[in-house]
Amino acid sequence: MKIKVSIKNKKDVSKWICVCNLMAKSMCDHNIAISQFNALSPSDRITIKKRLNECDEIRKTKIPNTEQDAWIIGIMVDAHIIAYEYDIDPLTVLLCINPICKPNEKLIVK
Repeated sequence: MKIKVSIKNKKDVSKWICVCNLMAKSMCDHNIAISQFNALSPSDRITIKKRLNECDEIRKTKIPNTEQDAWIIGIMVDAHIIAYEYDIDPLTVLLCINPICKPNEKLIVK
């Protein structure tokens, strides 16, 4: 798979990272999160997204929809577990859920 480049403006990237950080509760610098995101292979990004979706399906059967705090904590814990396996920050894991670029693209901020 050929690696391409996606150039995004700083405002859009910052908004994307801030939304993802609502669940991760990470204090990681945005530049580090972007460099970790770019270092992930396309297959790693897809695998991380699939694993988070699998965890979400399990969460749907175990936790009622009325327990919003339990949902948020569950997502945060799952992100931390996956982050440990890939040696990245949990914020980077959550960036893979709804990426601002395609899996085979590196992100460049202008």
